Amino acid sequence: MLKEIRCVHFSHSKISFHPGLNVILGDDDAKNSIGKSTVLMVIDFVLGGTTFLKDDAGAIRELGHHHYDFAFEFAQQRWFFSRATDTSDVVHVCDEDYVRLSELPLEEYHGLLKRLYGLDGLGGSFRSTLNPFSRIWRKGGLEPDQPFVAVPQESSAIAIGRLIDMFGRSADIAAERKALEEQKERRTLIKNSMKASILPNITKTKYDENTKKIAENHANIDLLKQGLGGALSVYESLFDESLQQKQQRKNELVGRRADTQNKIKRLQREISGITPRLAANIALITDYFPTVDVKRLEQVEAFHQRIGSIVKKELKAELAVANAEEVATANEIAVIDIEIQAALQKKGLPEDMFKRVFELKEVTDRAAEENRHFERKVELEEAIKLSSQRLDSIYVGIFLDIERQVNLKLRAFNKVVYGPSRASSELRIKSASSYQFTSPADTGTGKSYAGLIGFDLAILSLTGLPLLIHDSIIYKNIEVPAIRRILRILAAVKSKQIILSFDEAKKFGIEAELLLKRFSVLKLGHNDLLYNKDWRDQK
Repeated sequence: MLKEIRCVHFSHSKISFHPGLNVILGDDDAKNSIGKSTVLMVIDFVLGGTTFLKDDAGAIRELGHHHYDFAFEFAQQRWFFSRATDTSDVVHVCDEDYVRLSELPLEEYHGLLKRLYGLDGLGGSFRSTLNPFSRIWRKGGLEPDQPFVAVPQESSAIAIGRLIDMFGRSADIAAERKALEEQKERRTLIKNSMKASILPNITKTKYDENTKKIAENHANIDLLKQGLGGALSVYESLFDESLQQKQQRKNELVGRRADTQNKIKRLQREISGITPRLAANIALITDYFPTVDVKRLEQVEAFHQRIGSIVKKELKAELAVANAEEVATANEIAVIDIEIQAALQKKGLPEDMFKRVFELKEVTDRAAEENRHFERKVELEEAIKLSSQRLDSIYVGIFLDIERQVNLKLRAFNKVVYGPSRASSELRIKSASSYQFTSPADTGTGKSYAGLIGFDLAILSLTGLPLLIHDSIIYKNIEVPAIRRILRILAAVKSKQIILSFDEAKKFGIEAELLLKRFSVLKLGHNDLLYNKDWRDQK
């Protein structure tokens, strides 16, 4: 737990803390700008927060960059640290005299606090766990209907995920959620591959057409087989791997030869029209334009001829290569034709029969492959649906359990603070991305903030949350009798820490005043400020 904070600019040499309730007590006139919220920001800062650096209170502006020395105690062992406002991304590890020994990057410091506070079992970071319950003016966490939102405008899904984590239920959903995420990633990959034409994009209509085509082609192959009178099984020949490879190679070569022939025709056209005949028309140009620079025209023509000669040479070389490729391809096709015919004659299967069966087989295989992609896509969608349903079912069980535990605590808190006749605040988690925290039968402002305090105390007792930080503004709108009872509840906390800023102690009666003074760790007032410099009246 936090034991002390020191700063050379403090009016008091140090602030010491103890288990249970720790009160930063203001004066009875509820004076502002004396440092109550600022000291809470400093506490948040030494716990690894960054809101203090925004300097809403003007401490850095007025005091310049400075540092805070602070200590924790865990299992009777002291840990000493120092953190400065100008090098806030590191925390210094110190000895008991606050002599700096080494540095920890801020993220590693967060990890160390998480371990020391016994929160290693949580998936979230130390700051993510603490932030929603560090409720300080101008920092956040002051919305009574959003009790576990860490930062403004944080999504409900993240907040709910944090609550599940804090109750130790993340493992219950981890495996199913991982499976669902992987399935969704596969779906996205398939969708993108279809969009890029890497995979065939088959609709249900196309799937049905393919199914019909497959059935028809199988029937046609059966007819061809029957037409052979049993002399040779068409399927025996059809699945002859050597014949298939030869036919496939021939099809590839025929396509390549067609491309080469088109290239040859293009090159021939370019070669035939490459040379301009401007020189033959120079005399005609001079008749129309007597002042034309004939010498310049002759230089241009000579240049064109040189360029044309170079380009024509390159094109002719490219044409020769293309012709050679075409001849080589034609020769390979001829050789494959002979090999296919010889193999077919040996098997007693007519060549035209083989070609027809091969064509049917290719079309059928392509349709079957397309349908397999469609079926996999349908299976994946069904798997995603079932996984989502299983995950929802797991969530429902977790939500009901968390609701039951929290709402039992809220009802007990409400009974002490308001009596059994007034409705308690309730937590209702509707889904993994939606929740509601409200007092259904009592929507007053004071009741809402009391419910927020009750929620924090419930989480403090039900989870590993190590401490609460409450600013006095949370308590301003709550009825005086209710405040008295809340203070007694806060004072009963023993093992964990509650750090509370509070003022106007006399307003709540002698018993509450004595309680606040007993748990006070710092007393501030109009003439007793947090820092030894007063900048309240500066413009």
